[in-house]
Amino acid sequence: MTTSLTLGFIGAGAIARSNHLPNLARIESAKVLAVANRSRQSSQAIAKEFNIPDVMDDWRDLIARPDLDAVFIGTWPYMHKEMSIAALNAGKHVFCQARMAMNLAEARQMLAAAKAPPPLVNLICPPPHRMPFEPYVKHLLASGELGPLTAVELRSVGNSNRDPTKIHWRERAEFSGNQILALGIFAETLNAWVGPCETLSAQLSTPIPNKTDEAGKTVPIQIPQVVSITGKLKSGALISEYHTGLAADTSTPANELLLFGLNGTLRYRFGDTIEFAKAGQPLAPATVPDSLRRSWHVEEDFINAVHLAKAGRPWQVSPDFAESLLYMQKIEAVHLSAKTGASVRPTTL
Repeated sequence: MTTSLTLGFIGAGAIARSNHLPNLARIESAKVLAVANRSRQSSQAIAKEFNIPDVMDDWRDLIARPDLDAVFIGTWPYMHKEMSIAALNAGKHVFCQARMAMNLAEARQMLAAAKAPPPLVNLICPPPHRMPFEPYVKHLLASGELGPLTAVELRSVGNSNRDPTKIHWRERAEFSGNQILALGIFAETLNAWVGPCETLSAQLSTPIPNKTDEAGKTVPIQIPQVVSITGKLKSGALISEYHTGLAADTSTPANELLLFGLNGTLRYRFGDTIEFAKAGQPLAPATVPDSLRRSWHVEEDFINAVHLAKAGRPWQVSPDFAESLLYMQKIEAVHLSAKTGASVRPTTL
């Protein structure tokens, strides 16, 4: 019989309530013992809703508990480095919410801590849009059905930044650092599917430079609201990306990826439809077999990896800290290119 793993939660927010905690509750070999949120009131509410025995007032005390095998970190990025390193140094396996860190320097510190012995599972929560079609996309690329990749187009369009009277925490550099819109999670997806950029050039824009907070105070917005990227993948394929949070209409907002190969074309509207066309044919809904679909079971993947690690057996999760460092390099390159007007090689940063 598999020994039960014990877990602690720091920052059990919306995604913890909707995904992580309900899914963990279905795993017999995992038990959440403690939670530490920003306020005792919110910790108590989560503890009551999910039958968590202990409420902790200080996340440091939670990490120091000798009875915990792993820690879930669900805070904003500004705390990811400190909490992840503290947990790893305490011998805890770490599940950290996206995005990885405030900047590349912090991400490197997190990876260094993860590489130090003993081997500990480290996972950055992947975005839901990689499911359910990631196996199918990888199959098309690996099997040659798309043929050699020639071009990649990504469009991430939304309207969550339009309201000048609403400031989301993701618009505040003191909480998000260098993170921009959904650039990081799509960079992670692109890295996993088509590989990282060899070179890129970027332009950034903030058309709404100031917003008014709930107290009526004018707040400068330091995080770009529109991003344009062009580049070249290591495979030789060209890539173009457009990210915006300022779409004015209600029909355009969408996340869409186009892969152009010599033998076919793939269009994936993330979270919606996936289409494929062989050479000389129009795009049509793809027939994706069940064997090439993968539903969300991130929590189960993490728990299984921890079981393997504790048994001294090889484990693998995606994205781990090393994989996530690649998208932090891309974010750093985007800022550097926009600042200098020069093309940048992300993997050399």
